[in-house]
Amino acid sequence: MSIRIPMVRTPAARAAVLAPWLAACLALASCGGGGDDAGSRPVALSFDFSGGVAGWSGAAADHTAATAPIDVVWAHAALPSPLAGSGFRLSGTNRSDDLFIYVKRQVGGLQPGRSYGVALQLRLATGAPSGCVGVGGAPGESVWVHAGATAGEPRTVLQGAEDYRVNIDRGNQSVGGSQGVVLGTIANGSTDCLQRRFATKLLSSHAPHAVTADGAGRVWLHAGIDSGFEAHSEVYLQSLEVVFTPR
Repeated sequence: MSIRIPMVRTPAARAAVLAPWLAACLALASCGGGGDDAGSRPVALSFDFSGGVAGWSGAAADHTAATAPIDVVWAHAALPSPLAGSGFRLSGTNRSDDLFIYVKRQVGGLQPGRSYGVALQLRLATGAPSGCVGVGGAPGESVWVHAGATAGEPRTVLQGAEDYRVNIDRGNQSVGGSQGVVLGTIANGSTDCLQRRFATKLLSSHAPHAVTADGAGRVWLHAGIDSGFEAHSEVYLQSLEVVFTPR
């Protein structure tokens, strides 16, 4: 199934794009839920990273001790020109042929022990061009954007003798898993392979995945970039919209 990915450069344009998506998610949930109790209603959360990244933390995975990235950044930073404002910068150099850089945060407000369908929409700024050749893969099409929700905290753990992986089933690179989805790539539509031109890109999940809230009605959100491009990648998360649909 294809995903429509519009380019969004202004707050007004962003609002125009987000409103129908949120309305559709909420309408679909209300039509499917039935009843008037609060537990059957969808829950929508919105994170605007222009105001800061409080409550979020970062990590890296899919590497060994020898190939661990040495320049990873997770920080609130000004957006590169020609964009204005600020966002949540994720960047690092892939030295392992498969590097996952991600951020996470625990959220609440759900019904304890209840299962939800999770729909996500992520807005980010990227300078990766489209259709260009790179080391090991393309700088745009070989860097995938992953996001999802889990009951347990996503953590980087040692698996086997030397591999550091995430302890959730998020999938890998172009393939999603049972606890996360691939929203798209960081390719931004520019065909200039010699000079980075940052632009904003909007990515949406085309089908919800499932999560069950813990005993306190909480889940963990995660979002990140999974690189098959063996060089430096950089994006700025600008906003994340999540709709939890009771099942």
